[in-house]
Amino acid sequence: MRKMGVNLPYKFGDGTFFFRSKKEMTKILVLISVVIFFTACTVKTTEKLTDVRHPYGVFIGAEKEKLLSINNYDVLVIDAELLTAEDIDVIHQNGNNEIYSYLNIGSVEDFRSYYEEFLPFTIGEYKDWDNEKWIDVSSEKWQTHIVEAADELMDKGVSGLFVDNTDVYYAFHEQKIYNALLDIFNAFTEKGIKVIVNGGDVFISEVINNRSIPTCIKAVNQETVFTSINFDDKSFGENNWENREYFIEYLNVCKQNGMDVLLIEYGANDKLRKKVMDYCNKNDYVCYFADSLALD
Repeated sequence: MRKMGVNLPYKFGDGTFFFRSKKEMTKILVLISVVIFFTACTVKTTEKLTDVRHPYGVFIGAEKEKLLSINNYDVLVIDAELLTAEDIDVIHQNGNNEIYSYLNIGSVEDFRSYYEEFLPFTIGEYKDWDNEKWIDVSSEKWQTHIVEAADELMDKGVSGLFVDNTDVYYAFHEQKIYNALLDIFNAFTEKGIKVIVNGGDVFISEVINNRSIPTCIKAVNQETVFTSINFDDKSFGENNWENREYFIEYLNVCKQNGMDVLLIEYGANDKLRKKVMDYCNKNDYVCYFADSLALD
């Protein structure tokens, strides 16, 4: 029988602990076990969170610091103009499989270093985008610039290009614009560059109808199939039935002609997200849900 006032020893790790009673020792040991269990669970959960893979992400408005920390995307779209080859390598090492760089071939933005140089070649204001102007893509100087810009981006180690604003052919529906866009894409094909075309449904529909799809075009990305953007107050809503059905039919034709289909939807609530995901899962499409128009 234990004498009163004699402490019970218990070795734990490198130390020895003394308890006044067996009951106290049991309580303390149970408490330690619980803490260890939940700590292990927390660590395991954190590891799982960092290992989650994402099929598609678009961050063309993100700053360099954020881009260097983005991880685990199967397809990641960024603007690599101001990044180095070393930066792209870091982004690859972060578990991002394919990295596509944004390239605007149909308009020029006022924050680009070459804006003033090509201002004389602009042909109209770009509605809802005050910092952009449509450009005459049939200009040989512009076409040379685009092909050189594509080379510079590819030399940094990106996987391909996310080409924007072939919608210039919708805004200026002229044969010379169509031919010039086709020339640019054919140049990409000759260089072996993989391309995702953002928007451009009028141009893409015509190359499909003409059976002249440039082989560099691997996928189309369509914004706001299910959602809508109010540019007056930068708010988001749900697209109307007519627009949605038009894009659904258009994307179906793209898929039938061998192109992968990607979506960007803005500000979708949970109910709308489920509708979009059901649609994508049914058709083997991929969607990125954005909370910001800046895609940052």
